Amino acid sequence: MGSIPNEEEHDGLVVGLGFGGLYSLYLLKQLGLDVKAVESGEDVGGTWYWNKYPGARSDVTSDTYRYSWDKDLLQTSPWEHNYLLQPELQSYFREIATKHDLYRHISFNSDLQSAQWDETTNTWRATTSDNKTYVVRYLITSLGITHKPYIPDIPDLDKFTGQITHTSQWTDSISWENKRIAVIGSGASGVQITSTLAPKAESLTQFIRHAQYVLPAQYRRITPAEREVINSKYERLWHEVFTSAVGFGFPEPNRPTLSLSPEDREQIFQDLWNEGSGFRFLFGGFSDLAVDEAANKEAIKFIHGKIKEIVKDEEKVKVLTSNDLFARRPLTDDFYYERFNQPNIHAVDLKKTPIVKAVPQGLQTEDGKIHEVDLIVFATGFDATDGSYYRIDWKGRAGKRLEDHWLGQGGPRTHIGISTSSFPNLFFINGPGVPFANNPPVTEIGAEFVRDLIVRSERLKKDGKSLGVVESSKEAEEKWLEICTNIGNLTLFARTGSWFFGENVPGRKHSPRFFFGGIARWRATIAEIKAKGYEGFDFGEKK
Repeated sequence: MGSIPNEEEHDGLVVGLGFGGLYSLYLLKQLGLDVKAVESGEDVGGTWYWNKYPGARSDVTSDTYRYSWDKDLLQTSPWEHNYLLQPELQSYFREIATKHDLYRHISFNSDLQSAQWDETTNTWRATTSDNKTYVVRYLITSLGITHKPYIPDIPDLDKFTGQITHTSQWTDSISWENKRIAVIGSGASGVQITSTLAPKAESLTQFIRHAQYVLPAQYRRITPAEREVINSKYERLWHEVFTSAVGFGFPEPNRPTLSLSPEDREQIFQDLWNEGSGFRFLFGGFSDLAVDEAANKEAIKFIHGKIKEIVKDEEKVKVLTSNDLFARRPLTDDFYYERFNQPNIHAVDLKKTPIVKAVPQGLQTEDGKIHEVDLIVFATGFDATDGSYYRIDWKGRAGKRLEDHWLGQGGPRTHIGISTSSFPNLFFINGPGVPFANNPPVTEIGAEFVRDLIVRSERLKKDGKSLGVVESSKEAEEKWLEICTNIGNLTLFARTGSWFFGENVPGRKHSPRFFFGGIARWRATIAEIKAKGYEGFDFGEKK
């Protein structure tokens, strides 16, 4: 314990306990370091603790949306369907924390509020919402790609007399059955919650700025025989995940879309539709849907045909049909389009009739119409990847603020997605600059690399060759930003104004939040960095 009340000294502090934070805590505990973890929620799970809205479910299949490193739990943990529901994921995280004795290292209801680097002691001084201060040598953050909610500014929202919530702030106290509901937004949470609430709502109106391409999940039970096969191919499955681009466990073919006849192309799209998964549709049928506009338009034509086939009301079809490229996060839900065949389920095109203000009884659009509702649900997404960092008061070397370091230069910049200059011994798990891919394997690779950096730092310190400080160089992070930008600009993702480039938040400049080169290439780059003596990282070695 420190000498000041409510002050603790530790080797490391882990912030956030989703996939990245839990694994980081486990790894540092395995090193024998004195480690503490703080979590703003009341239990482990990260995103899957907070997002409890009706219909919340992973859009990655159950066999790969989990850790690879705990084979026993992967094979024995109960899961009955091909996609995991939020309660199942929450249960899985609890199993991990219990099995590996992690709970005793965690303080819950503890939100990191500030962190200041002390150059005289080479430590971080971190303060939390429960009035505690942690003095630590290593600060590992796993704040989540989608954690800080984004809520648009609607005039007079405080005059609305009904209930208001964001999907990530949903609680059981919200009354929604037989209510008139407004859902604002059409991303993953907007699609899932619309599909789930619609059958029991008195009415539901979804306000859509960007219509999406929603692929079926084909949600179903996994038979015991299927589960046995999945368990038997554990090593092969995870080898394929870690040597692939996006890491979802399905083959990533090399065939270009236009290399096939229209009939064969249509059949593959239909097979992908029947099999389910937005990610599989985008990455598992052809090699070029995300990079070639002509190929992308073939996929768009197919999905547009499905929307017209499913939705019977022509006016609703117009609102639900996107004119954008199929190059945002691919969405997955089984009954989304079908819900709009209910006469009490409506769609409003916000580009044609934007919301101008809230009124006591609901929302008023530009055409003068008042949409009377009892509940407004913001499914407007998040200030993604880097947004969670700006709510914390960071001060690095010479008092430098992280927000200034990143947004002051047009966007976040990291070395390999792991660290940033002027902020020594601060590490990011799933921070800006990691691959756009399946989250668990990305967090595993990142957490293991951070562990390796800390092992090297501790060895040098023990040998009297350094002060135990790890810091990336400005040149290294600028180089990685250039790589992320160049590869990102080769994709169609760069042309849709999405959160992949920070453009969902007004005022943000177009700048990549991800590395679009894939998991295998990222792993190879990390291996090369290590082989070159951790190139781009300064360990403060004594000359």
